[in-house]
Amino acid sequence: MVSKKDKFEHMNRLLRTYMVNMHHFFTTITPQLSLTPQQARTLLYIKDHPGLIQRELGDYFHIRNASITSMLKNLERDGYIIRKNDNESARIKRIFLTKEGIEKASQIKEVFDRACQKIVAQLDEESIDLVISSMTTLNKNLQK
Repeated sequence: MVSKKDKFEHMNRLLRTYMVNMHHFFTTITPQLSLTPQQARTLLYIKDHPGLIQRELGDYFHIRNASITSMLKNLERDGYIIRKNDNESARIKRIFLTKEGIEKASQIKEVFDRACQKIVAQLDEESIDLVISSMTTLNKNLQK
């Protein structure tokens, strides 16, 4: 009989393998966009949350502030985002996509949607619901 601990270790290996495979998968599709996978995901997030602040990006992606700062500098240098002073506090910079950023976000969405269709086509809806439910429970319990 397989112990609960052995099952957990097997599950953990599968999750790590999944994350490595997903990273590799997105790393192979993002060069055509001339972006890193994280830059691409960040532009999509900014598109959906215009005017957010840097800390919100770090919190959402679980990334250190220094890493977010560096990535935003690169996205700003490349003309995809602009940072504007907040109306109420000069210390706060609000982040928006530029026209080029909006166009790039549309390209990213098309590429990511095609990639997602390839992945989702391999699973039935019941399997997807089970993974979502299980991961939600695990993450909620780990945050306690």
